[in-house]
Amino acid sequence: MAHQSVEVAHGEPFVAADTNASFAENINAATTAATGFALLQNPKVALGFCLVFVFVLERILRGRRKLPAGVKPLPRLPGLPWAGRFWDVPETGIESAFHFGALHKKYGPIYEWKVMGTTHAWIETDKVARDLFVRRQKNYCDRNALPAAIGVKEDMEILPLSGYSEDFKRHKNFIHTIMRHSHPKNFYGWPVAENKKTLRRLVETPDRWSEHMITHCARTIASIAWGDAEHGKKLLTIVPDLLKAVSPAGPIINKLTFLQHLPHAISPFKQAESRRKQEMTDAFYEALNDVKDRVNKGTAEECWSMLWLNQEKGIEATKCDFHEAAYAIGSSSFVAIATIGGPLHGFFLAIAHRPEWLGELQEEVDRVCGDRLPAIEDIPNLPKLRATVKEVLRWRQSTPLGVPHEALEDDVYDGYLIKKGTMLHANHFLISREENMYPKPNQFVPERWIDPSYPTYKEPLTEFPNLRGDISFGYGNRSCPGVDLTYFELCTLFGALAWSFDIKAKEGTKPPYYEVNPYVITMAKPFPVDITPRSESKKRYILDGCDDAGYTLKDKKEDRWDLTHRADGKLWDWDGLAPAYEEPKVPKVYPAVA
Repeated sequence: MAHQSVEVAHGEPFVAADTNASFAENINAATTAATGFALLQNPKVALGFCLVFVFVLERILRGRRKLPAGVKPLPRLPGLPWAGRFWDVPETGIESAFHFGALHKKYGPIYEWKVMGTTHAWIETDKVARDLFVRRQKNYCDRNALPAAIGVKEDMEILPLSGYSEDFKRHKNFIHTIMRHSHPKNFYGWPVAENKKTLRRLVETPDRWSEHMITHCARTIASIAWGDAEHGKKLLTIVPDLLKAVSPAGPIINKLTFLQHLPHAISPFKQAESRRKQEMTDAFYEALNDVKDRVNKGTAEECWSMLWLNQEKGIEATKCDFHEAAYAIGSSSFVAIATIGGPLHGFFLAIAHRPEWLGELQEEVDRVCGDRLPAIEDIPNLPKLRATVKEVLRWRQSTPLGVPHEALEDDVYDGYLIKKGTMLHANHFLISREENMYPKPNQFVPERWIDPSYPTYKEPLTEFPNLRGDISFGYGNRSCPGVDLTYFELCTLFGALAWSFDIKAKEGTKPPYYEVNPYVITMAKPFPVDITPRSESKKRYILDGCDDAGYTLKDKKEDRWDLTHRADGKLWDWDGLAPAYEEPKVPKVYPAVA
């Protein structure tokens, strides 16, 4: 298989303890040489040094305490006092998942890594993750503060990033309620309607497939949320800035966290966050007010916003006001763009590396659906299609390092102390590669879900595989409530793509394997793909299926929410979220695929 060619051993990331000592000495020498003792004669400078010294000393002393009998600290990477091991933090993405995985071989299934005064604990196995995040979820249900997204934890405006509180529970009930209302109605038919437009865009401009996938996600969720696909332009405008703000690879303040104490007047990070938050508020308010206007005119389509406006059963109990409803609906919508856009890119990547699987998928879809597109009623009879969805989510998670949980109180697990305030990360990428459960873990093998010889096989095949309990959606009471929407959208669009097109990497090109964008929600980099209708009759079916292809990207001069398509002929680059594919100048190092 083509994907078996990536067989390079990952480099050793460990640094010995004596290296840390010399590192500290070098820092001290460089600082002394650069500043000179005379600088300390300035009273203001001297006072500043004293304050920093007292701050660091207080943190160090506070971190040292006597442990109860039989309790030991978690295995910890060596580092400097308070600052920890700040120089060895990898960027977010699959590279960092491998980096942390290599450290597990030395430090065990859970270990501690301190960075700039913050204690992180990394988890390698599903057992440890479930023990802490499910069985002890009451203590591990908080979120951490984000230096570059100030107030996100406390404001209760973005549910996945909000701290645990009564308001959090109220807002989560709101989201579960709108999902319960819309799921039985197949999310008002919007995903299937948008599938037809997406297929037409792929017929007309197949080289822009990556753009079309993101546009599909934005239009679909905007229709479900506000009954109008055009509001998807708002989501495409605000999502990249937020993803950058909450990612370690974003603003430097996310690594040098002490910069968060700068006053707003001289902090470019706080000023940027204020602008980002205002733009998001404007987008969500405009969209919800637009639904109100259409309701008054009698032209509104069914959508989540109407559930709040009509105070449908269960909604009234949440007592969400306009601002809360606008943010609950809006933030649920923008999360769906990246978390569904990632698997859609993963599908094209999987087919590029496993082209024969597309033929098997097409045979199943043709046999069940004949001369029409797959419908949601067909899903129980399409186990290979469901296995493809399940395997894409395992093989290329949207959040390979998960979203951190924060400990509310001290806890002892397996004899180890986990301190209050510790940020705990479940390495989803590694967990989905536990070899006893997932043989050939780095390969795309959808058969593992429908072949009795694999440990992941379940019956009946009219029900399994499905996405219930899938770790891609997180653990415990912080798991994502959008499982049904994701399942519905991916099954119907994967099926429509297989029914409609032959898909393969362009001749003479080498598709990426592990390369993704560097943010907390990842996406495979776009690459050159040949997409051709399987027959003239299918092409005619697609073109006759809708008159409007639903191109969302227009001239930015029209209004503040429009985006500009690249005119240079290169693949679309959504502001760094899915960088256009380029061969790396220096080959990256990854573990063997086999």
